[in-house]
Amino acid sequence: MKRTLGLVGAALLCGSMLAYAQQTPGGERTPEQRRQMHERMKGAWEACKDKADKRACMGEQYCAKTADPAKCVAEGKARMMARMEERQKMHEACNGKRGDELAKCLGDQHKQHPQHRRHHGHGDKPRA
Repeated sequence: MKRTLGLVGAALLCGSMLAYAQQTPGGERTPEQRRQMHERMKGAWEACKDKADKRACMGEQYCAKTADPAKCVAEGKARMMARMEERQKMHEACNGKRGDELAKCLGDQHKQHPQHRRHHGHGDKPRA
């Protein structure tokens, strides 16, 4: 169970770092930026695959080649804490529900969150 939670945590950290990685002013990543992020994540994963604290290791490895590694790690931790607070609020809103009813409630809560709209293509930008 602890290993699964650690892997989930590492995956969340990776996802938050990918979401925050360098973007163009409009928020879109160029193919070169996506390639660089992929390479950094791949390198971090290889370096951390046998570590006990994968989350911390992945954050440090991913940020090691950025212009300001300490700032990158701090921002990654702040994003992770914000995500944990979001999850807590979602679960509080769905308190007392179980099974399919809980899954539906959490899905509805996720869709209502502003981050969902940005990360899942439902942003404020008009579609062409």
